[in-house]
Amino acid sequence: MARPAAKALNKPLLIVGIDRKLAGLAFIFAVIIGANDGGSKIVALVLFIAMCAAGRQLTRKDPNIFAVMHRVWKQKTLYDPGKRAW
Repeated sequence: MARPAAKALNKPLLIVGIDRKLAGLAFIFAVIIGANDGGSKIVALVLFIAMCAAGRQLTRKDPNIFAVMHRVWKQKTLYDPGKRAW
């Protein structure tokens, strides 16, 4: 059984149920799309809502998925024998 203090320390920071890094990424993408001259504000809003919905579903499945993915991407050369230096 996990201790309550350790669980509280390892809990990810969420914004409206979405990991804060993904929420920031969704907001930045929506602003970039909406700020372009050819980009529509409605398309930017739909993109933001879609990314938030996807992020919320991923965060519901596993709240630490983004921390795990970051560590895997950072150490992927260790897992691929073809990329190791001899």
